[in-house]
Amino acid sequence: MKLSKRLTNGIFGFAISVLLLLIVITYQRVSTFQDYANFVSHSLAVQNDILAMRSSYRSLIANQRSFLLTKEKQYFEDFQEEKDSLRHTVDHFAKLTASNKIHQNYLKRLEKNVNTRIQSLLVEVINDSSSAKYKYSQTELIARNHQLNLDFSVTVNALYDYERKLMNQQLELKQAQEKLTPILMLFTALIAISFIGYSFYLISRELRRRQETEALLQENIDDLNRSNQELEQYAYVASHDLQEPLRKIRTFSDKLLRSYADILPPEGKDILTRIDKSSSKMTLLINDLLSLSRLLSDTGNFENIDLNEILNEELENLSEQIDNENIKIEAATLPTISGSEGQIRQLFNNLLSNAFKFKREDVPVNIVINYSVVKKWEEEMEYAYHQITVRDNGMGFDNRYKEKMFTIFGRLTNTQHVSGTGIGLSICNRIMQNHHGYLEADGVVDQGATFTLLFPFTLNEI
Repeated sequence: MKLSKRLTNGIFGFAISVLLLLIVITYQRVSTFQDYANFVSHSLAVQNDILAMRSSYRSLIANQRSFLLTKEKQYFEDFQEEKDSLRHTVDHFAKLTASNKIHQNYLKRLEKNVNTRIQSLLVEVINDSSSAKYKYSQTELIARNHQLNLDFSVTVNALYDYERKLMNQQLELKQAQEKLTPILMLFTALIAISFIGYSFYLISRELRRRQETEALLQENIDDLNRSNQELEQYAYVASHDLQEPLRKIRTFSDKLLRSYADILPPEGKDILTRIDKSSSKMTLLINDLLSLSRLLSDTGNFENIDLNEILNEELENLSEQIDNENIKIEAATLPTISGSEGQIRQLFNNLLSNAFKFKREDVPVNIVINYSVVKKWEEEMEYAYHQITVRDNGMGFDNRYKEKMFTIFGRLTNTQHVSGTGIGLSICNRIMQNHHGYLEADGVVDQGATFTLLFPFTLNEI
């Protein structure tokens, strides 16, 4: 089964999602345990305040009783300190439990009880110190305030039990989660490891399959290269061997025309002339095939080439035709590139010859050669190119069939009457491939054609 990129991404994405979930669970558990720790710490502080209030309340009564019995000033001072301590503890408890409504309800009852009890204790001290004839007996006052002591004790105990219950509930929940968390984390980790392991297995299998495919592909490439070499050798030998009989055909036809022109009828002369023209065309065709065969087997020796010099030399070679046909050529300054001089000469010669041949009747040929630097994105990489355009005002062509022009013997219907072998643009295209560049074409029927050459920048030029 072929492993698709979507499946691979899906498996890895799921595994990563599980790992992220594991991280989130871990973070949440740690945060929860910290919350539990904070709650327990807060609950213990609340319980300490409750116990402190109960202790201060009892100490307050004990110091007051001791003062009434002994009349020692120290007991009264201790009584005052316990009174202030009790009120401070009540205030602190109020701050700790400000967000809990149940605590606040208990607090209201405690505050009322504490204030009332402190006042009653002070009344007992004042009553004991009074010299009035009709005053309360201490026994009567103590009995009347006994209910306050019972109410405080009940409220404090209920509050303490409530707080202990809250803390125990949180501790039980914490213990349950402590048991569940390792199981959940282990289960999640096992799922993530399973998917990662399965991903590794699929990728390993895919890599083995690709290695086998690459090995088979390399074997096919080697076979194809051997076949191409054999075909190139065959084409070269066949083309070379055809030259000799063609030369003899042309030689004998020329000899017949020269030696027996007087006795040959007009029909015979016409036949010999056609034989000579066909032989010449066949010679050109064989030469182009030989050129193409050489380009397929030899990319050429690369060196720095000034394209201006190459173009000027080719224009000089074609100067007679340029002058006779009043051809106008405008050329911009061209760059120096790395390439094969012989192939670049043939490239310019073929393009210029095409522009000369595929012209419109009664329209002087006008050729414009421009240069610019362009950048193209290929497979997420930006590359710079020397762009050279050769534009003419000739017959043009329909862009729907432009790919046909670059094939061997690929000629368009409207150009069949023009002399040529139909291999010229195939040679140009191969030359550009040998230079790791591109040949592009654009045409408009009866308006002209534009051929664009794209030579890649070398490392030294970047």
